[in-house]
Amino acid sequence: MNLIEKIRLKFFIPSGFPYARYLKDKGFLRRQGTGCFIAKNAGMPDGYLTAIGDNVWITDGCQLLCHDASVIMLNIRDASHLDRVAPITIGDHVFLGNRTTILPGITVGSHVIVGAGSVVTRDIPDGEVWAGNPARHICTTQSYRDRLDEATGDLPWYPLLEGAGRHVFDPHLETKLRKARIAHFFSEEETSP
Repeated sequence: MNLIEKIRLKFFIPSGFPYARYLKDKGFLRRQGTGCFIAKNAGMPDGYLTAIGDNVWITDGCQLLCHDASVIMLNIRDASHLDRVAPITIGDHVFLGNRTTILPGITVGSHVIVGAGSVVTRDIPDGEVWAGNPARHICTTQSYRDRLDEATGDLPWYPLLEGAGRHVFDPHLETKLRKARIAHFFSEEETSP
């Protein structure tokens, strides 16, 4: 990558959706679907071995490791020629929480949520929520969504969400949501200067 491209990437391509489009335009990943969100500080050292589907969210600090670099130390120590490399495949509609690590050879199905800080050491089937180190099955994505649906309806700012249509991020709505959340979570004394 030349200096101009590095400057363009650092200063003019923000994280998230624009960065994912940038990676797709460059053909960085083996396969990349549409509508993806990729944090700039996500580590994907082996893009040529990594495939992701549509609407995949790779958030801050995630690591997708298609290789086990410990073999280098062993090769130096033992004058050997060991290698451990395997592709990572991620389906459609997947959310990887902050600092999730995916190890070599893992397949993450579609409609999956992986909790922040998880280390994925086994394949994850479609439609499940996993979390932990090592990551384990928590519940189905549908049961998680059902619990969120019920809890969201009880929030004092729910009318703002309901009237906004599809909620992803709207800066005008976000200002109103912040005010409502502060009023709900903190007493007036805590929020006064």
